[in-house]
Amino acid sequence: MLPSRVDASDKRVSLRRVRTVVTGGGGRLGNVLVRQLLEDGHQVRVLEPGPRPRSLEGLDIDFMPGSVLEASDVARAIEGSDVVYHLAAKIDLRPKKDPMMYTVNVEGTRTVVETCLSCGLRLVHTSSHHAVEREPLDQPLTEDRPLALDEKCDYHRSKAVGETIVLDACAKGLDAVIVNPGSMIGPFDYEPSMIGAALLDMYFGRVPVLLDMLSDYVDVRDVAKGMIAAAHKGRRGERYFLTGDVIPILEMVSLYGELTGRKVPTRALPLWFGWVILPFALAGSALTKKDPFLTGDMLRASVSNAVVSRDKAQRELGYTLRPLRESLADAVSFYEEQGWLRA
Repeated sequence: MLPSRVDASDKRVSLRRVRTVVTGGGGRLGNVLVRQLLEDGHQVRVLEPGPRPRSLEGLDIDFMPGSVLEASDVARAIEGSDVVYHLAAKIDLRPKKDPMMYTVNVEGTRTVVETCLSCGLRLVHTSSHHAVEREPLDQPLTEDRPLALDEKCDYHRSKAVGETIVLDACAKGLDAVIVNPGSMIGPFDYEPSMIGAALLDMYFGRVPVLLDMLSDYVDVRDVAKGMIAAAHKGRRGERYFLTGDVIPILEMVSLYGELTGRKVPTRALPLWFGWVILPFALAGSALTKKDPFLTGDMLRASVSNAVVSRDKAQRELGYTLRPLRESLADAVSFYEEQGWLRA
């Protein structure tokens, strides 16, 4: 039985102990959000396909196997809850995409949105800072940019379409806010993520040269806290960038070398060189039957505005960041605990 519909006007969720549902709670950001919710004293239910993942082992949660593509699974999961955090998504920057990526990111969002709307529940939807148009790059990237519905990267475009579903439902009364995280670093990276895997490759000297990429970096724990703040304080129908400082790749890598004591690249080739060698990367992938070390979507994701603004989240949510050094140091400690830094 579903909870009865309540008034979904522009309300805030109080700071009392709340019953929360997290879709995709076993993922890179999801498991950290679950940890923070538990630390804050909230009851947590996780909707996740398959058996309980290692990232959630030992946590005092109500784990519910199920899919965001099944309305009945979503309805069961949100029964009796106060807030739904929707994180379930697929990220794929390879040339041959997982055919389910677009379906999960778009239709899965639609299922969660429609169920929350019918039940009058507060929804925090997780998008990406690349879901909005980045051009012109010489101006700060803010929440006011239009959605990147014509973006060539399939993943970023799917997140943009997902946002339109949320915003359209807000016009019908859905009580939802949207959060757009930046490039996440820090501990509890069990998969590991694309950034985590790159840092591990660098540790073992498997990254001889870099491309001159630019990105903002944010601690995954700060994003999780920002999401909870968005549930409590965020305005209905608004988007909040939960991002960090934009840092050149060589600065990021140099700090990583200091923390690990490993030799790291000291040169970065121009980003356009990546497009030159891309055909060779794809050809090598076809021969070895392994994923390419470089793809067009990776190159597109490596273009950033010099400033990615987080002013709105700081002003309205009290969003704060910890130093990059602390985030990287804690990431390295986590890798050591997992035994990933052994020869």
